[in-house]
Amino acid sequence: MVDSHIDAETAAYRGFLFSDVRGFTAFAERYGNAAAAAKVARFLEIARKAIAGHEGAEIKTEGDAIHAVFPSASSAVLCGLEIVDAAAELNAHEPDSPLNLGVGVHAGEAVETPEGYIGTAVNLASRLCAAALPGEVLVSSTVKNITQNSIPIGFITRGRRRLKGIREPVEVYAVTRDMTASASRAASSNVVLAAILAGATVIVVIAAVLMPQFIGTPGGSPAATGPSVQPVAIGPLPVQRYASAQFQPPLTFDIGELGWSANRDEPEILGLLRDESPRGSVYFLRVDEVVTSPCGEPVGGGETRPSAADVITELRALTGHLTVEEPKPVQVGGFAAQQVDVTASAGALAACGGLAGADVTLFGVGGETWKVSSGERFRLISVPVGDQAVTIVLSVDWTETRSVQEMEQLFEAGQRIVDSVGF
Repeated sequence: MVDSHIDAETAAYRGFLFSDVRGFTAFAERYGNAAAAAKVARFLEIARKAIAGHEGAEIKTEGDAIHAVFPSASSAVLCGLEIVDAAAELNAHEPDSPLNLGVGVHAGEAVETPEGYIGTAVNLASRLCAAALPGEVLVSSTVKNITQNSIPIGFITRGRRRLKGIREPVEVYAVTRDMTASASRAASSNVVLAAILAGATVIVVIAAVLMPQFIGTPGGSPAATGPSVQPVAIGPLPVQRYASAQFQPPLTFDIGELGWSANRDEPEILGLLRDESPRGSVYFLRVDEVVTSPCGEPVGGGETRPSAADVITELRALTGHLTVEEPKPVQVGGFAAQQVDVTASAGALAACGGLAGADVTLFGVGGETWKVSSGERFRLISVPVGDQAVTIVLSVDWTETRSVQEMEQLFEAGQRIVDSVGF
């Protein structure tokens, strides 16, 4: 009772901000330590000026990252925008060596200790920072609800994300100074939805006419027919057959049991989450590159994506921080594929710093950095679909009990979806 009383008295509702430099490790390797130190100094100068200007207090810096606390969520959000705006202005004058920053903001109760603030709100702000793209300020739905009527900003939805170390999926938003962004996004969503529904009707009609021609076609995949095919919508997925509205190459799949939801449907990422035990995910990815350093960032700029065979070959070469089992031949959507189980070394990040990065970098995907938890085991299937490579990742939620039994149950549940896929 005494401990609870003390905790209640010392907990305070605050806005928490994390920011760090994107691609810092790759920059240091390319330009050297002196240039990297100068870049960090420039970042900290920008961040500290913004923090002080919005009544914030710097809590900690570590490597290329900074953590600050604010008296309100609004002041934390405005600070985050000032940080990325200042970096953008700097980059306009120095385009050959851009300062790419990501910012994450959350608000909630946390306990102040001599070492800093402790609480879930702090952890979530850190994870939002890790998920932010260069030049992006990501906030939770909590922050959006608190600030949307208080300060002149707009919000662009980034969907429902499962963030590492956070038990429940989080509604994520990118902040913009364009106050009309939210309204225009909502209007365009209605147009897109109408187009999707119209497209689904066309698909049904065409499939009904042409289905007999594709039955038994070598190398083909089972086409989805009938009025039961529905476009993917972000949120819970009832038992049904679905067609992705965005992912390339186009695909369909079955949800045969309750407990699944969609959190991404984009040209390069289609994400399905299992919200019931065993918790986990199935992601369909168009990988841009395999990152060689566990704490590095995608280099980008490659003229071509890796082939399906290259993805697995390059992963198997990363013996310093990954263990990749022997590939197993499988079939996905009528195409010959390769399946491997991968384990990220528990000590992979021993030499990596940074407040917002506690995960092992794996891929560059659609301008994002794809990461897994240190010590995590996951299943990867690489599928050559014509001249395109699709990478499927099945992973158990590593914030839950790390039992082999739960992992295998998730793999089985995810495999049922994979087995139903048609391209």
